[in-house]
Order: sequence, then structure tokens, then C-alpha cells
Amino acid sequence: MEMILNEDDMVVGARFENGTIQDYIDKNNNYGLLRVEDTTCNWFLFNKVESEDEIQKLYEEVTKKEHFIQNDFGEEIVIFNKNGDISFEELAKKIDEYLGDELGNFI
Repeated sequence: MEMILNEDDMVVGARFENGTIQDYIDKNNNYGLLRVEDTTCNWFLFNKVESEDEIQKLYEEVTKKEHFIQNDFGEEIVIFNKNGDISFEELAKKIDEYLGDELGNFI
């Protein structure tokens, strides 16, 4: 994965062989966008105890519609607004890969 940096050299996304991932695409910086081949989805991280009120509200809204949640030891990867044929599980793997690479670059 090739990390995408902003003007302050902070990681804000990544490019990979068959797609891209962005941390935030909405004006409130609540959720991101993942594109893999012809499939797109929105995503965010959620923690019931630590997430801010806006994220708590987004979580409530999203979980009323089609969505996917992968619980990684209390922090959840929430995927919603999926369009395309790639499974939620495969999309979650891409997000996991990105988060692992981002953490590795931070350390």
C-alpha cells in the first residue's frame, strides 16, 4: 500500500493495486470511503465507550440499514452504503490491512 499524506504529512488514505481508501470524506470527518475494483463502501471505527456523540449517532443510523460490523477487541469496523459485488468480509480485510499499515508507519 502506498500511503496518501496531507499537507501536514499525516496519513489520510492509501492507494493499493486495485483501489483506494480514504479516512474521511464527509464534512464532519466521521467516515471514510473504500474503493476496491468496482465496489465502493463507507466505513468508520466505533467504540461504544470512547466514540464521540456524532459517531454514536451515525452508528445508530447505520445499524438500522444494511451494514457489516467486524469487532476487533472492542473497536468495531463499521461498513455501510456498499455498492458492488465484493463481500463485506473482503472489504473489512482491506480496511484491516490499511489500519495495520498505518499503525506500522506511525511506530
